[in-house]
Amino acid sequence: MSEPVPPARMRASHADRERVVATLREAAVDGRLEMSEFVERCERVYEARTLGELPEFTRDLVEEDAQPVQVREAPVAALGTTVTRSGRWVVRPEEYVLALFGTAELDLRDALLAREHVRMTATSVFGRIRVHVPEGVEVRVRGWSFLGQRGVSGRRGRPRDGPVLELRGFCVLGSLLVRTPKRRWWLPWRGRRALE
Repeated sequence: MSEPVPPARMRASHADRERVVATLREAAVDGRLEMSEFVERCERVYEARTLGELPEFTRDLVEEDAQPVQVREAPVAALGTTVTRSGRWVVRPEEYVLALFGTAELDLRDALLAREHVRMTATSVFGRIRVHVPEGVEVRVRGWSFLGQRGVSGRRGRPRDGPVLELRGFCVLGSLLVRTPKRRWWLPWRGRRALE
């Protein structure tokens, strides 16, 4: 297996650059950026090749948790507090999450999976871990719990060639819950009313 590419060195997509430009546009509209600085930063954003180059353009405009593109390498650690990872962030091939008397909220719906098979080691001790998974991702939960709760709510992805999220770890008087998209029920009379 090849060595994983660090998140900062992964190639940026057009959508990643557009996210950064949208944040710059908001800053220009409300007066935090002069028009000349806005144009200069946008030009540099469109020249950027890797994800690691993008955060520097918005670092002085929004907080770290609200950055349009996040390339943090540190594990998620909720120690007596609430930690959230959402938006466009890189989920490494081996990700670590710890909730110790705290809550860790991970939203993967806009995240970039570094590999098709991601292993996440999740440890919850008197804490809560919540993982939101997008449509089409197969979820596998392994490990054990002692007076805790582990489970998947919603619809599980069917085994196929798509992305796989494997959660391993344990819960001690804590919880690990994975939320997948809910099953959509088709009601025949809804279609008829739309046609009338």
